[in-house]
Amino acid sequence: MTSQILLNGLMLGAIYACIAVGFSLVWGVLNVINMMHGAFIILGGYLTFFAWFHLKIHPFLMLLPVALLLFVIGYFVQSSMINRVVSKPVLTTLTLTFGLEMILYNAMNLAFSATPRRIVLDMGVVNLGELLLPVDRIASMVLALALTLMLYLTLRTSKIGRAIVAVRMDRDAAALMGINVRQIYAITFGIGAFMAGACGAIVAVVFPVSTSLTGLFLGKAFVKLS
Repeated sequence: MTSQILLNGLMLGAIYACIAVGFSLVWGVLNVINMMHGAFIILGGYLTFFAWFHLKIHPFLMLLPVALLLFVIGYFVQSSMINRVVSKPVLTTLTLTFGLEMILYNAMNLAFSATPRRIVLDMGVVNLGELLLPVDRIASMVLALALTLMLYLTLRTSKIGRAIVAVRMDRDAAALMGINVRQIYAITFGIGAFMAGACGAIVAVVFPVSTSLTGLFLGKAFVKLS
């Protein structure tokens, strides 16, 4: 029983870590507490659920399209609104992202209702003695770890990643080196939304998706950040 609980914790921990990295990236680079992060996760979950329910598209195949759509939304929100106040005190950006989160939250309630929805996949179970490993949770854990690794490699090896790290370390020095800081801010926020959307596609397989969970997932990101 203890081993089963530990194993379940490890599988869920991988998903929670993936949830947190996008939130942490935005905070570390922009110094912005993105209150929309939990709502982005739920939006990704809803989009994945309805694609599975109505179009019969496997949820894992929806991960990349949903994540890219959330990237576009995040980029637009940052470049058109948050960039206008990004240099203001943290309370200002916190209030703005909280207000935007409330708009998105209520829009999802109107569009989808707050009824919990979950994708039920019959992918079987792996038996290891007394341990039961649902294949859908194993796949979700692997995808979450792969996304986290992908973000790490992007920041370490790509040109955009190095620019993000440079802005995070010294914004003024990065600007003097020719880096468009505001564009990097928008890209970083978009990547945070990308990660949230991808996590939403994964979460929809493991948990019921409902707007009532936006605060829960935001809290998980806060806990992992601290």
